[in-house]
Amino acid sequence: MTGMLTFRRAVLTGAAAAAAMVVLLPQGAQAGGMDLIEARPYERVEINDSFVMGLLPEGNQNYVVSSPEQFDESVEAAKQYPGSNIRPNSISAGMYGEDGEIVLIEGAWRLDEGVPFISVTPEGQDWGYGAHPVALENEDGWGTFYFDPAHWEIEGVDTYTITATDGSGEVFSEFEVSLGR
Repeated sequence: MTGMLTFRRAVLTGAAAAAAMVVLLPQGAQAGGMDLIEARPYERVEINDSFVMGLLPEGNQNYVVSSPEQFDESVEAAKQYPGSNIRPNSISAGMYGEDGEIVLIEGAWRLDEGVPFISVTPEGQDWGYGAHPVALENEDGWGTFYFDPAHWEIEGVDTYTITATDGSGEVFSEFEVSLGR
């Protein structure tokens, strides 16, 4: 048990380290990314009961996050927007909060090759959870991601660190999101 605790606290980077964590740690405590979800344009990607996501081919890194009831309206509005247009080899992030805690983290990624591994680390922890990457079918170079803290039974956290690594394990973006205090 001591070995497992020590390993959990180790700061690990790289594809080999992420693969090792998948084997040695329970599903709820993985660093790196989750399996890619490939979606058709305008397709609803269910995040949870409160949120859905959709990717649009119009614009640059154009996507919506909304309630299931507002999805169609949000997609129609987003067709008129230019999208996020983030820099190459970077990510953006947004969050939704409720009662002083973050209930959803979402964002876009742009990477020259492959799909990034994105981990989301709650404040005060030394290890992160995998975010779900989403991309349009037959579209390379960009996509979105989401992280639902309730899925992992995380409660009461208002600050997270987001870390994105490329296929070779190199960190290309890392920053903190917070509701503020």
